[in-house]
Amino acid sequence: MTRSTPIAPPATPLTDGTVALRPRRESDVEAIAAASHDPEIRRWLDDEPMDAQARRDFVARGAEMWRSGKAAPLVIADAVTDEPVGSINLQFRSDAVATVAYGVFPQCRGRGVAPRAVRLLARWALADLGLEQVILEADEANTASIRVAEKCGFQPAGTRTEPAGDGGERTVVVFALGDSGGPG
Repeated sequence: MTRSTPIAPPATPLTDGTVALRPRRESDVEAIAAASHDPEIRRWLDDEPMDAQARRDFVARGAEMWRSGKAAPLVIADAVTDEPVGSINLQFRSDAVATVAYGVFPQCRGRGVAPRAVRLLARWALADLGLEQVILEADEANTASIRVAEKCGFQPAGTRTEPAGDGGERTVVVFALGDSGGPG
């Protein structure tokens, strides 16, 4: 399910002075495409690496996600240089609930980019979009994403087992922030 109405991107970038969240631009395509092939990102995300068609459709596909109410895809950028350092996406389950997914470029990891971006996005989702809950899901072996959830105040909300890409199973830890899962 998605939202029943379109989502408007933030009028100005969401920023804490170190990172900024902003809509996608054509100038971001190559950096995002390169990151989509990164082994660490591939390890945790189910999305296919970007091919030539995905590169061509990058900005238009993002705009359609906003219009359809399906998602709110943003680029994580350096707040000073505006260079992309990752991507973050709010994926709507309903008018009241969305999940957050993100990836930080390899050369930018270990600098606190992910928690900063997740805090900014969650604050915007809860305060400006009026969501009741933001969910963050992480493979139980993805200790970095689990730490991000904890640093951002998300509360454990359970686990589930699902098929893994290698034919086995994986356990996903679910965290929630908002009315039904911790401080908002």
